[in-house]
Amino acid sequence: MDSEEACSMAAPSWMKRIPVKCDGKRPCTRCEKLKKQCTFFKTPKDPVMERLKVVESEVHRLQEQLNDTRELLRLHSQPDPERFTGAEVSYHDALPGQGPSRDSISISPPLQAVDQTAVIINPGAIVRGTQREASLQPQSQAANADPPRSTKRKRAGFDIRNKPISDFIINGFITIDQAVGLFNTFFQGCDRYIPIFDPKYDSFDSVRCRSSVLLNAICAVGSLVEGNSSPQLSDQLHFELKKWINVVIQNARLSCLESVQALLVIACYSSDRSLILSFAIRMALDLGLDDAFEDIIQQLAMHDVGGGLDIRNVVETENILMRKCRVWFGLLVLEHIFSVDGGKPPGIQMTGNARHCRKLLTHPSATVLDLRLFSQVELNVIRVYINETLGVKEPLDRSDISAFVHEAKLDLDLWFDDWQRIIENTLTEEDNERPSLLAALRVQKCWSEMMLYCKALRSMGVENVAAMSAVEHNILLMAKASARRHLGLITIEAEDSYLAKLKYAMDFVWAKCAFCFLLLLKFSRLLPEPKEERQELLDQGNRLLDEFMNRGSNSNTASNSNVYLQILRLSIEKYGRTLYENEIGGVDGTDQDAVPFWELFDAQTELHSFVPEQFVMDWDFPGLNLFYFPTAWQDFFGDL
Repeated sequence: MDSEEACSMAAPSWMKRIPVKCDGKRPCTRCEKLKKQCTFFKTPKDPVMERLKVVESEVHRLQEQLNDTRELLRLHSQPDPERFTGAEVSYHDALPGQGPSRDSISISPPLQAVDQTAVIINPGAIVRGTQREASLQPQSQAANADPPRSTKRKRAGFDIRNKPISDFIINGFITIDQAVGLFNTFFQGCDRYIPIFDPKYDSFDSVRCRSSVLLNAICAVGSLVEGNSSPQLSDQLHFELKKWINVVIQNARLSCLESVQALLVIACYSSDRSLILSFAIRMALDLGLDDAFEDIIQQLAMHDVGGGLDIRNVVETENILMRKCRVWFGLLVLEHIFSVDGGKPPGIQMTGNARHCRKLLTHPSATVLDLRLFSQVELNVIRVYINETLGVKEPLDRSDISAFVHEAKLDLDLWFDDWQRIIENTLTEEDNERPSLLAALRVQKCWSEMMLYCKALRSMGVENVAAMSAVEHNILLMAKASARRHLGLITIEAEDSYLAKLKYAMDFVWAKCAFCFLLLLKFSRLLPEPKEERQELLDQGNRLLDEFMNRGSNSNTASNSNVYLQILRLSIEKYGRTLYENEIGGVDGTDQDAVPFWELFDAQTELHSFVPEQFVMDWDFPGLNLFYFPTAWQDFFGDL
């Protein structure tokens, strides 16, 4: 046995020392047995041997860990679909029987921030990627072919399916040329009513790369307003779009800015407008879009401070915040419209000063349509305040209501003057968007005033025109004047008129146009007016009906435009027939202009037919419930 130490027995100096191996003990067993004194000699250690021992020990330890890891992987090897979500390459044939083409090959990246399921890439890169994965395929198949059952039983659970969303092009519903055409149709007019996009950023290729559901929503709406598109294709696209809406709403991984945009677009052109809008607002709050406005205001305030900031990062950050602000303000405007005009319970309240949004107009990434968006933000904040004041359950004093009406009218006038000046100073006369923006501004002001007066009358609680006081009668006359101006603006004969983009408008715009004419019919029956005004009203109604038909009423079931078209046609026919009977009755020489129009026929029967349920159930448009009943007859029935 080798030993690092050796000992020798003490001996006389004349004797030769014989080294004796010891057993390593001190003293060793031999010397202790012979009762001799041990002399120990310590052998120096070899540094090379020491390092070899350390390496052998470390290799042995690593080998044991590797064996344990292999055993653990063998026991728990199960296929994990989420692990390969980001590297899943899918092939879609462009035509049956053909191989994959450039337009039919897509890659599905991870669903983390946006739904990127339609990225067009180089087919050669995909082939090389698949060859690299093919070398690893046998090993993975062997591991997943017959996985051993774990000794520990898993608890019961639930998994959310993360199936990637494909666009209509990949699914074969439309070709890429059709998709580009429908996309361009949407941005020829629909984006005016939904000003949440940036033309420089939201191009066809960009939208298709970032979100398939947003591209599907835009193409579906484009097919809805496209005159040359077949109704069957539009119905099919909307049917498929509803399927993917459910996936986006229930899957938190698909929550992103583009998904909010898609839900907002769908809410504008869907019969389930309030429900879809609520889902969009909930998703936007989860993403923190409501903080974007305050963040960018602080960012703009830091420009004056300066410092060693990275200009490139600052510009990119502000551009992202601007896009978030547009989407959030678009949700805010639509929510206010559905709340004030549609009876939706209020969901968002702007606590700050709405005029601060004008600061964003100075940002380099501001667009022309931001003028329309931010002006609507300020207008609808005023309208929400009017609606909350006049919509209280407790009855207000009539003098207080009258004073509030004049104050609200002043706020609307100031809003209109400010934004008319902003648009005229921002855009030149040669700008194509300037006439349409100014026309929309005038129409929105007339509509807001008309709703203000009608809701004030409803708040006063008087529906019988014959029983109104002088103050209430004055408010009624102002409502009629606003309705006259509104109808005159939307029926103006010009290429840049309000109705020039009517086919791109949402149902709310169609409903406003039809309701304005019906309200004027109601006023013509309740208030005395000369025969020229009645004929002018009939002519404007026929012109409005022609615009409704020429601009193309949407035949898709998701739109109610056809309903408003039928209501308008029926109302004009009834009004024209009644006006003709009135002229025949005045042949005997009686002065028909000296008496109200309601006295010339059975008022009660006709008035009931001019209250369509769409304006009562779908929209909260006041004023159609007004009637005239002589107070003498009311006193007579009261005494009886």
